[in-house]
Amino acid sequence: MLLLVSSGVYGQRGIGTNSPDTSAILELASTSKGFLPPRMSTTERNVISTPPTGLVIYNTTAACLQWFNGVLWFDTFTQTTEGLPNNNLTLGAITYQGKSVVDAIGIGYNGEAVLAGSTITVVLNNTAGTEQGYGLSATDAGLIYAATGTIDANATISVILTHNAMVMPVLESGVLTMALTGASNTINLAPRIDIKSIPASATQVTDVVYGTQTWMDRNLGARRVAVAKNDVFSYGNHYQWGRPADGHEITVYNGTANNDGRGLADATVLEALAADAYPSYANFIVTNAGTKDWLATQADPDRWAIASQGPCPVNYHVPTQAEWTIADTFGSWSNNTEAYSSTLKLPSAGFRDRTIGTLYYQGTYGFYWSSKVSGTNASYLFLYSSLAYMRGDLYNRAHGFTVRCLKD
Repeated sequence: MLLLVSSGVYGQRGIGTNSPDTSAILELASTSKGFLPPRMSTTERNVISTPPTGLVIYNTTAACLQWFNGVLWFDTFTQTTEGLPNNNLTLGAITYQGKSVVDAIGIGYNGEAVLAGSTITVVLNNTAGTEQGYGLSATDAGLIYAATGTIDANATISVILTHNAMVMPVLESGVLTMALTGASNTINLAPRIDIKSIPASATQVTDVVYGTQTWMDRNLGARRVAVAKNDVFSYGNHYQWGRPADGHEITVYNGTANNDGRGLADATVLEALAADAYPSYANFIVTNAGTKDWLATQADPDRWAIASQGPCPVNYHVPTQAEWTIADTFGSWSNNTEAYSSTLKLPSAGFRDRTIGTLYYQGTYGFYWSSKVSGTNASYLFLYSSLAYMRGDLYNRAHGFTVRCLKD
């Protein structure tokens, strides 16, 4: 009776306190007991056909608190939402509008937020003779795809699922399995996270001593130090010889088929712009003419052949042919396995072809630029299963090779 009188006079109630907060209709206070919400399984929860907005339960299946936001159940443990099953609705065909440069199934890249506009469309069918509300949701690794709305009686529509711009883990790649709920059936979404190298300026700079030399411990653009000679996260960028880090070097791989790659930027024939030794241009310049250089007129003194760092960080430079030879001699490399097994952990990152811009031989061949020119070509370290040595006169400068930086 006293509690009811207090409620009527002051507009709030207190249990365990004589002075409940005036902003709360009910305040519980205790130093030895807690608040126990209703406990039920997901199956039992779903019996509540029309839960009111704000309803709170403890889900024994998910082992966490959940509340209903008016359309979806919010899970406090995974920070995700779950659609309330509607037996009048049926999920159908799925199409992807991913924005990865690989293909439409690719929705984004490792270490980055899922790309804007990477939506997924699903067919939704209403078998009821009345309009139905829907709340569809799917989640994996913190990524959420969801949609809410209404569907007319006996209608079939295409529903566009949008995401929460989740930043994917740095080493996350491949197809995600995301169970889409909210209808009488559950279907699996299968978007893919692709693998992308990073800018030279974002590459972690960590020294590693090899004989008398000090090198960076990873390729420019690599996400990590190689854990295998075919570790796609360690390949890094593919630079045309002498070009600055202007974006042409960034590479992307199918997150499932790790050797299926291409450049982030397009490959184009652009000889006119290539007359500039330092073009402000991100595309990979393809050529099969003249000196087979991305430059119309070769200008060696203005590029890596001088004591400049090229795309390397300050106090580092693209190694000369002689400096690569010192490393090769110290390690006595006879193949790409030995080069990887050395302290330098050199992966076999393949190369990007000068004629069409396609990536080749990832995981089997290694091509590392030096700063030394030889005629119209440039020298490089070559790694293969049966050999490892410096090549001085074979490949044209328009090819895209990897770069490992040596400390000045």
